[in-house]
Amino acid sequence: MKKILTILLCLLLCGCKAEKHVDLDAINNFNYDDVQELDFDIHSKEYLLVRTSDFKVLYSKDADKKIYPASLTKLMTLDTVLNTATNLDETSYVTYEQVMDLIEQDASLAGLWTDYDYTLRDLLYALILPSGADGAVALENYFSARGMNILDEMAKQLEKLGCNDTHFVNTTGLHDDNHYTTLNDLLKIVMDILTFEEGRTILESMYYDNDINLLLGSSLRRIYSAHADVLGGKTGFTDESGQSVIVLFKENNRSYILMVANAMGDPYSDQFWHYDDAMEIIESLY
Repeated sequence: MKKILTILLCLLLCGCKAEKHVDLDAINNFNYDDVQELDFDIHSKEYLLVRTSDFKVLYSKDADKKIYPASLTKLMTLDTVLNTATNLDETSYVTYEQVMDLIEQDASLAGLWTDYDYTLRDLLYALILPSGADGAVALENYFSARGMNILDEMAKQLEKLGCNDTHFVNTTGLHDDNHYTTLNDLLKIVMDILTFEEGRTILESMYYDNDINLLLGSSLRRIYSAHADVLGGKTGFTDESGQSVIVLFKENNRSYILMVANAMGDPYSDQFWHYDDAMEIIESLY
């Protein structure tokens, strides 16, 4: 009970900043009793809505089913850096050759200058706000320069969090048939990020202006503009994964995390079905 009370105080309002990392047993102590499916149809094949104020799972469909996470992978990259790096003012960089390789793979980029030293803090914002794969690779370089493999560290963190249905083979979310997770595991990852003050700040930011000017991706900006109580989140898309989004929001002074995945809209044709689904679910609570 003491553990639960500790995390409840930290997460009572999604806008509050957690001052330190708290017990993992507490953040995994969600109540799955009486979980229901939505009573209306949406495009997303999997979804999960939890109220973090009291650790209650409200709605869930196939949250334990294997999905391709696309850029939601970058949440695990963020969480691993937060758990591993001791100083976010340390620096790293991405090379010209690495950026060219990402361009060939049609990866989303933050537009980082090549061979330029950015702080880890800069790179984490580049990783999340514009979903920059160049930020992810620069973080890989940081670990490599210290004789570490970031994928090994990610695997250790996944084991620590109890994410037994997740296997990541890259930091970016570029598609691989052996790169997968579940919404239940993603919830554990997001909850761990939120126990860090810096992690919460990154997920709840729309802009970042330091050595680099960054803006949140367009899909989440649409959700921000449509609903005042939306605090932040992360999107993901590949042809194989479909459209996915994780949204942090508040309603009646209670905090929530919503995840929808595998909406097969086409963003190039203005079919933002993950956005439509998220907004419909959020509005249903009001």
